[in-house]
Amino acid sequence: MRLSPWLPLAVLSAALCGAATRPHYGGTLRVEMRAATPDNDPLASLAFETLVRLDPSGTPQPCLALSWQHDAASRRWQFQLRPGVRFQDGSPLNAAVVVASLEGALPGLAVAANGETITVRADHPVPDLLLSLAHDARIMGHDALGTGPFRMTAFDPGHHAAFAANEDYWGGRPFLDAIDIQLGRTLRDQFADLELGKTDVAELAPADVRRASARGRTTWSSGPINLVALRCASECEALGLSIDRAAMHTVLLQKQGEISAALLPEWISGYAFAFPTTPDLARARALAAALPAAARSVSLSYDPAIPAARALADRIAVNARDAGLMLQISAQNPQAALRLVEVPLPSLSPARALTALATALGLEAPAAASTVAALYESERKLLDGDRVIPLFYLPDEYGVAARVRGDAPPVTRAGEWRFENIWLAGTAP
Repeated sequence: MRLSPWLPLAVLSAALCGAATRPHYGGTLRVEMRAATPDNDPLASLAFETLVRLDPSGTPQPCLALSWQHDAASRRWQFQLRPGVRFQDGSPLNAAVVVASLEGALPGLAVAANGETITVRADHPVPDLLLSLAHDARIMGHDALGTGPFRMTAFDPGHHAAFAANEDYWGGRPFLDAIDIQLGRTLRDQFADLELGKTDVAELAPADVRRASARGRTTWSSGPINLVALRCASECEALGLSIDRAAMHTVLLQKQGEISAALLPEWISGYAFAFPTTPDLARARALAAALPAAARSVSLSYDPAIPAARALADRIAVNARDAGLMLQISAQNPQAALRLVEVPLPSLSPARALTALATALGLEAPAAASTVAALYESERKLLDGDRVIPLFYLPDEYGVAARVRGDAPPVTRAGEWRFENIWLAGTAP
């Protein structure tokens, strides 16, 4: 059989192609975001770790703790620390540092160490402690150093953040050399930069998610973790009953995220469906007609950084007009009687999340709740005053450049970044 003279070249080409698509080290990942602070979940998850972490299904997995156990009442928990872990300055992780971090992150719990075993005690059952540990309790050493796969090398609030690979990371050195993050970029500018090849990862507005997918671009998504709601200076039941969430979700949000009339998302509480989301225009009109004439005309302010904020505000005004209310819309007016706000989910523990959300939205602190029934009753009471109208829970959505590769989901359900296994095609190994 005669061999083609092109066969050696074809074999070489295939070998080079395979080498180019295999994971390798090097390169800087370029990211753009609207806004962030050093303790923002995505940025913090690059540098700081927790005792446990959640897999894509939401199941706790070992991280800085190799194993754990608890008593039958879930009041006493024990965690065995992973050996050989070091902070990004080379100092070893030890039980004293873990205790200090947990005491600061989880007030009200008694934390102690016995050798490399950490014990957490509570005077009440804490069955969701692993969820709190996976999201709320990052382990931090002196000089605000972490044990994560990247270390922060620069931070200019509102403008720029930079991270470098942790060469001695216990899980193995990340493939990326560095991550460069531009902050304060509008969603429109981010999408344009992604299309022009100026960035590798950009946040997407709901309308851009389908556009990006239709063009064959990879997209990443968290779970629904950002509450979009109306804050009211006074009771606003009539307005709440007039809002057609389903129409806004379908058209303006392109079915991204989920409709919600609850403060907690369904995947956290399990009962969000119990809060009705359908409008009742007849009831809204009756309530509006009973208001003084001056109370039927109010101002509505929105934050332009919220995805589809202006379009949502306009649609709310249309619904309100159908009920006999008039809304004057403006951007970022702190004196407005109504404000369209976005609040990130502050915890994966339902009870802790509800308390933090109430604080962020200017509501009274809810009663302590250790059961689902008690938690639902606490949330219902918070919403009975009609001072907050939950509308949607939206995910973090990202468009990704073709050169970004990786197997495991790099964005968790809770919105954290797992970039240690991301690599860049076309980067010289």
